[in-house]
Amino acid sequence: MTSKFAVAFSYYFKNYYRSRSFYLMLALIVLITAIMSYFSFRYQGKIDNFLSRFDSAAINASLKSRALDYIWSFVLVDIPVYAAVFFGSPSISSEIEDRTAFHIFSLPVGRVTILTAKYAAAYAVTVLISIIYLIIEAVITRTIYGTLDLKAFLISFLITLIFIASVLAFTFFISSIFNRNIYAYITVLIIYFLVFNAVDVITSLLYSTTSPFLLNNAANIIMEVFVNINLFTFSPTISLSPAGTSQILLAVAVMIVYLAASLAAAAILFENKEAK
Repeated sequence: MTSKFAVAFSYYFKNYYRSRSFYLMLALIVLITAIMSYFSFRYQGKIDNFLSRFDSAAINASLKSRALDYIWSFVLVDIPVYAAVFFGSPSISSEIEDRTAFHIFSLPVGRVTILTAKYAAAYAVTVLISIIYLIIEAVITRTIYGTLDLKAFLISFLITLIFIASVLAFTFFISSIFNRNIYAYITVLIIYFLVFNAVDVITSLLYSTTSPFLLNNAANIIMEVFVNINLFTFSPTISLSPAGTSQILLAVAVMIVYLAASLAAAAILFENKEAK
């Protein structure tokens, strides 16, 4: 079982990092980090002006660095989503559409092994792309302010790893429903950016709060571990302190639920897939 998983993982990992999708995501990361780096140096004074509106006495290099990391993380939360769309959405549907299922289903390898190996490979390349962004974020923050809140940065990094796992599992689940890639791509984007946001807007209007059970809202904790500012509600919560432990644990719990439920559903659907 272990050897079969290792062989399958190696095969899929090579396929991913040799694909056009990988190089497209890599090019986008380079472009995004270049833009973020430019604006970080060019407009660092704006951070001081923003922070001074709340508590000018509390402003120091540590707070400024956390504010800058918050801004970088604001962009980071969408990077795993687009990477998951590229690598996860066609993960299962492509096997049916490209008729490769005829070959892999006849191999002496369990479908769960194939699924988990492909998932692990997609996770590895997504983490690789995200780490490039995170390293540059840390370097820029340290260069500008001479300090980096290592504890907050590491917490944000670990939560990012969990978020990548959950959003990728969700795309695998959606992919297992369809037999054509385009349907999987569109469905993931519609659910994450339209359906989740629509539900969030409705709950924000009615209850002046965000919906903690939505995956996109749970992902916001990646930013809020630096500065607890919630920009995604009509009654924003402003705090220059990091998010509390209970907030972090709730967000992580939501991600884990999405991860476990999505992978379980994907495995069941993949086991019952028929090559057509």
